[in-house]
Amino acid sequence: KKKLLKGNISKVTEISKENSNIIKDIKYLSEDNLGNTYKINAKTGEINNDNPDIILLKNVIARISIVNSDDIFIYADFAKYNNKNYNTNFYENIKVEYIDHKINCKYLDLLFNKNLALLREDIIYKSLKSKLFADTLEIDLITKNSKISMKDKKQKIKVVYNKLNGNY
Repeated sequence: KKKLLKGNISKVTEISKENSNIIKDIKYLSEDNLGNTYKINAKTGEINNDNPDIILLKNVIARISIVNSDDIFIYADFAKYNNKNYNTNFYENIKVEYIDHKINCKYLDLLFNKNLALLREDIIYKSLKSKLFADTLEIDLITKNSKISMKDKKQKIKVVYNKLNGNY
């Protein structure tokens, strides 16, 4: 079942006079009919001249709040946000935090039309007692089921586990 998200700009504090496509302190909020929310904040956003549905964001913090689940936080230097379908492509210095789980990677695509998060390249996943290195991590946003893989099938996913105190 597809769930429709309703989105809007909840706050725009200033539009730059030098370039009318730059928006400062931008905040988007999307909510589906079940009460799940997606909030994305950025220091600046630039409207794409070729496609006005795409906003190029800088210094980004996103929060996914799913009913009966803990929040997921995403931090990135940059993101491309589609204000029609809410899909977001994060890149550069990505950090994901969910309870005691932390993930770093080069690229993260939130595909709300597929209820999917796709993390790619140089993935480092850390929990209290384990650390994982992989190339691709696919997470179903609803079930939280994950699929981990390597680009080169000859390479193996590396998992380090410390059963004593969580130190690696």
